[in-house]
Amino acid sequence: MRRRYRNEERPPRVGSAVLAKAFIGVFLVFLSTGAGVAIAGYLMIAPPKPIGPVQPPIDEKDPELAEIIVPPEPGGPRTILVLGSDRRSKLSKDAQLGQRETPHSDTIVLIRLDPKRHRVAVLSLPRDLAVTIPGYADNTKINQAYDEGGAGLTTKTVKAFFETATAKKFNINGVIDVNFDGFQRAVNHVGGVYVDVDRKYYNPEGTGFASIDIEAGYQRLVGSDALDYVRYRHTDSDLFRNARQQDFLRMATAQKSVREMKSIGEANDLFAILQEYFRFDKKFLGRKNLAGLIKTAVNLAMNDTVVNQVALTGVMESEDPTADTRLYLSNDNITKAYESFMTGEGGAKNPERDDQPSKAPKKKGKVATTSGLVDAKRLGEDLAVVAAPRLKKLPFYFPGKITNRSQYVNETPRIYSLRDEEGKLHRAYRMVASIGESGEYWGVQGMTWRNPPILENPDRIRKTASGRELMVYYDGSKIRMVAWRTPRAAYWIANTIGRKVSNTRMIEIAASLRRLKQ
Repeated sequence: MRRRYRNEERPPRVGSAVLAKAFIGVFLVFLSTGAGVAIAGYLMIAPPKPIGPVQPPIDEKDPELAEIIVPPEPGGPRTILVLGSDRRSKLSKDAQLGQRETPHSDTIVLIRLDPKRHRVAVLSLPRDLAVTIPGYADNTKINQAYDEGGAGLTTKTVKAFFETATAKKFNINGVIDVNFDGFQRAVNHVGGVYVDVDRKYYNPEGTGFASIDIEAGYQRLVGSDALDYVRYRHTDSDLFRNARQQDFLRMATAQKSVREMKSIGEANDLFAILQEYFRFDKKFLGRKNLAGLIKTAVNLAMNDTVVNQVALTGVMESEDPTADTRLYLSNDNITKAYESFMTGEGGAKNPERDDQPSKAPKKKGKVATTSGLVDAKRLGEDLAVVAAPRLKKLPFYFPGKITNRSQYVNETPRIYSLRDEEGKLHRAYRMVASIGESGEYWGVQGMTWRNPPILENPDRIRKTASGRELMVYYDGSKIRMVAWRTPRAAYWIANTIGRKVSNTRMIEIAASLRRLKQ
């Protein structure tokens, strides 16, 4: 009998690759800029020329891959398989730890661009997922496919995984393989990525695991720090890492350097880096395919496209996860993921209705009490007495209500400074609270930077009874963030990685934010 997956620590294979998708997100958003059509025409005439050596095509040594990849229908949806492999340099941290072996792939991400439905879907498959590898083995981890047969066998495995469970076609229209060095260079090329880090991530050198030292709070991550963050799974699990990767993808696509990339010269630089550090199937960067991809992306950009992060539900572990670390999915749950990824159906279609605007209570300023929240004004006031004087011109707001199992972690709040995209210095603070479940932390962010990338394009605006205008951001049907602005600052409540705080409670916690009364 299998048990539901719990967030127990399992020793990861140090050096496992994890985040191809982050820069692919940047790539796709770039294609959606206003200059996309002009650049498409330019690329048809003069494809970019990389400065350094070009990575060989994925299918150079695997001719069968070309037969698996199906060209998309003109104007139809495209499904792209993105793999992260640890083909890394001799100077990498993993090489120094003595783990520079045959390349492995632990990041398997599917991206679907659907211009007819005006949506982009992202689905991550955990590396420990038990699958049948065609021609090799049954009930083995999916990342073993890359070890046995590289990108070609991995593509066959992913295709068979969905087709066997659903009895429906699952066409893959392109494959991209990214390594560590390429990821870091790509992130640096766009000037880093502003990331909302939920808690402190720390592991010192010399422990047998990759080192990391990243504080909690909204901040810009570059190079190795960005890679360390998206690879991390030392004290949680593969599912948490997948969630961090998807958050990183969302935040990468919001960077100013990506949104405002308009010149042909910048386009040339970007595509040159793609060819130097990423591997593609032979047809991917062909003029016809690239022009079609750009056309699709421009269509998406012009039609208020929704980005859906598709979560796997019903993941099960073995009876003894210390000895058998495989994860299992039933055919029913695979089918749900398939339908949600392909069409947006089969999963939650609309945001939960418990946070919809309603008539305000007669007593101005009152918010309905929600079961499971407790009064936290006194606790917040104690923190404010210490924090407020250090924040200078940044007003310190704290929640008047928190979930009943929440506890603020040590060193909360973290008070720090960060620079915006123009280089201006801002004061900021981060409060971090654990909900009592491993790896699950929610937080309060405040800073004098009023218009950071993370606050772009809220999904909904909601006004509280007291008149506070809340910006609400969803991840599927669940609220991932609730934000608001004052004339002097911006503030938000960030949900846990697993979106464990309910929609109603997220709204009520945000509505309860208050300052210390002098």
